[in-house]
Amino acid sequence: MAEAVAAAQRERELSKQALEARIGTLQGRVREELDWKARLRQDGARYAVAGAVIVVVAAAVIARRRGRSPDDEADVAVASLDDVAAQLREIRKELAKRRGERGPLWRSLALRAAAAAAAAGGSMAARQLLERFSAAAEGHEPGQARDR
Repeated sequence: MAEAVAAAQRERELSKQALEARIGTLQGRVREELDWKARLRQDGARYAVAGAVIVVVAAAVIARRRGRSPDDEADVAVASLDDVAAQLREIRKELAKRRGERGPLWRSLALRAAAAAAAAGGSMAARQLLERFSAAAEGHEPGQARDR
C-alpha cells in the first residue's frame, strides 16, 4: 500500500510540475501581448502605414473643403410668400399634367353640368336680349306675341 501512495504522490508531483510549466508559458504569452514596447517593435511598420494613410485621407478631406469657393455653394434666394404660392401652383399644375389627373368623377360631372347650365343660360339670355331689341325696334312690348 505504501507503494501505491508513493506512486500517487509522484504522479501528483509530476502533474503539479506540468501545470506550473503550462502556467509559466501562459504568463509569458500574456506578458508578450500586454507589452506595448515589444508589440511596437514587432508591428511598428503596420502602425506607421496605417497612420500615414489616416493622415493623407484627413489632409485630402480638409483641403477639399477649404478649396471650395463661395460661388460653388448654392445661392439661397429669399422669396416672398406670394412667390412661393405661385411656384406651388405651377408645381401642382405640372404634376396634374404628368399624372393625367382630372380629379374625382363627381367633380368632372359637376363641372360638365355647370358648363351645360352656363351654355343654356347664355343662349337663353341672348334670346331674351334679341327679343327685346327686335321688339323695341318694331315698337312692341317684349314678351307680347307678334303678328306675322
